[in-house]
Amino acid sequence: MTLEDEFTLTRIRNKAHSLKNRERDQFFWNIIYRLICRERAYLSVMDDAGIAVDTNIDLFDDDVTSVEN
Repeated sequence: MTLEDEFTLTRIRNKAHSLKNRERDQFFWNIIYRLICRERAYLSVMDDAGIAVDTNIDLFDDDVTSVEN
């Protein structure tokens, strides 16, 4: 993991720590859903275009602050 990955995970963990029960579960499911859907949609479009892409890049970095509000 890169330092940026660790920073992002720390922000997610800190936000989740402040939540309880169902709110925490919903927060995690929202993050997971957004990350998976975003990556799959991107890969599908690139595959249709015939472009091979390494998804281990910052393209899928998620802004946690948008979930916090």
